[in-house]
Amino acid sequence: MAKAAKKAKLDQDGLTVLGLERLVQIALDEAALNPSFKKRLNAALAGIGGAAGVAKLIDSRLAMLEKARSRIRWQKERAFGNDLESISASIVKEFGAVDPGMALERLIRFVLGYEGIAERVNDSSGRIAGIYGQACEAAGRLTQAASAEQQAQIPMLITPALGGMDYHGFRTLLAVRIAAVLSPGVLKAWDETLAATMKIPVGTAFLPAFVYVRRAIADARGDLDTHVAIEEALPEALREPTVIAERLFAAGRHAEALIWVRKHRKSRIGFARRADILSGDLKPLPDKERLEAAILDGLKDRPASQALRWQAFEQRLDVEMLREYIAKAGDFEEFEALDKAFAFVERHSNPHAALRFYLAWPRLDLAARYVVARADAWEGEFYEFLLPAAKAFEEDHPAAATVLYRALLDRIIGRGLSQAYGYGADYLATLFTLAARPGGNDGLISHDAYVAALRKEHGRKYDFWEFVPPDIYRSQ
Repeated sequence: MAKAAKKAKLDQDGLTVLGLERLVQIALDEAALNPSFKKRLNAALAGIGGAAGVAKLIDSRLAMLEKARSRIRWQKERAFGNDLESISASIVKEFGAVDPGMALERLIRFVLGYEGIAERVNDSSGRIAGIYGQACEAAGRLTQAASAEQQAQIPMLITPALGGMDYHGFRTLLAVRIAAVLSPGVLKAWDETLAATMKIPVGTAFLPAFVYVRRAIADARGDLDTHVAIEEALPEALREPTVIAERLFAAGRHAEALIWVRKHRKSRIGFARRADILSGDLKPLPDKERLEAAILDGLKDRPASQALRWQAFEQRLDVEMLREYIAKAGDFEEFEALDKAFAFVERHSNPHAALRFYLAWPRLDLAARYVVARADAWEGEFYEFLLPAAKAFEEDHPAAATVLYRALLDRIIGRGLSQAYGYGADYLATLFTLAARPGGNDGLISHDAYVAALRKEHGRKYDFWEFVPPDIYRSQ
C-alpha cells in the first residue's frame, strides 16, 4: 500500500513549498477581500522605500484613528478590531523592521490613544483591549532594538501621559514594559524627572500612574533603596508595607523588613485594571503573618516565629501555617504539636472549618469520625464543599458519606429547590447504595427510617418524588 504524502503545515516551510507566484496571488486575492490585510501589505511595500515612506502611511492611519469620534456599532466591532490589529502589526513588524526607534514612537502614540477607543466601542469580549496589551509587550521589544539616541527620547514621549489616574492601565503598562529594558543612564534621568515634577494629589484614593513607573524603574536598576524611598513618600493610605517587607526580606535586610511588615496597612477601595489582568501583573499581596514569621526566622528569633505561626493556625485553622510550624519544630516536638493541633481542631466552634482542616491535612479517618459524631451539624448550603467531601468518604467511610449526602438532600427537599430535584434523587440513590454496605449506617438511623421521615414531612412534594424510582425507597 502506498504511503500517504506528508501534509504540509501552515508555517514557513509549508508556505515556501507553495512558491512565490502562488503566494503573491493568494495575497492579492485576500487583499481584495480584506481591507485590513490590504493596509498591512501597503505598509510592507512602503517600507521597501525606507522609513519615510512607511512613517507617512502609519501617521496617516493614526491621525484618522485619533480624529474619529463616532460610536462603533456591534455589527462593525469585528472589522474595527481587525483594523486596529493591522495598524499595530504594521508598526511593529513592517515599520519595526526598518527603524525600531521610529516605529516605537508610533506604537507609543497608538497605545496612548486607547482611552479614546474605549469610549467608542463596547469591547465586552476584551479583544480590543488585548490588542493594546500586546502592543505594550511589543513596545518593550522595539525599545531593545532602538538605538541609544532613540532610547534617550522615549521618556519625554510617555511622561506627559503619566499624570493622574490611569483607569484602564495601558499607559502604565506601556511605560513599565519600556522601563524594564531602557539603559541605566536613561532610567536614572527619567526617574529624576518623575520625582521632581509629579506630585500625588491630597486625598487621592488611587495611585497615579507615575508611581508604578517609578517602581518599575527602581526594579530595572536593581535599586531597592529607591523603592523604599518611593513607598515612604506615599501617603500612608496608599502604602503597601508588606510588599516592601518582602523585597527587603529577599535582599537579606531582615531588621528593616520586620519594621515594614509590622506597619499597619489601611484598608481602601481596590479595583483591577484591564491592562493588569491581561498582562498578568495583578498579584495578591504577600501573606503578612507568613512573611513576618519568615523574617523572624531570618533574625534567628525562633520562639517568636513559632508563636506567630501557631497563633495564625488557631485563628484560621490554617493548614499551611501548621505545616510550617511542624517543619520548624525540634526533634520529637512535632508529634506533641500534632496531637495538640488535632485536639484544638476537635474543640473548634465551627464544624465546617474543622472538617475543611481535616480534609486539607489530609486525615480522612479523623474527618469521617468527626462528621458522624456531629451528624446534625452539617448545612447542605455548603454543597460546593460538602459534596466533594461526601464523594471522598464513599469508598472507605460510608457512614460519613451518608451523613453528608443526607444533609445535601435535606437542603434540597426542605427548601423546595425544584431545579435541584434531579440532584436530590441522585443523592437518595447513592444513600440506598451506601446503606447496603457494611457500616453504611453505623451510628445513624437506618435508611428506611430516614426515607420514611422524608416522606412523612415532604410527601406532597410530588415533583421531587417523581424523580425517585420506587425501588430505592427502601434498603431491603
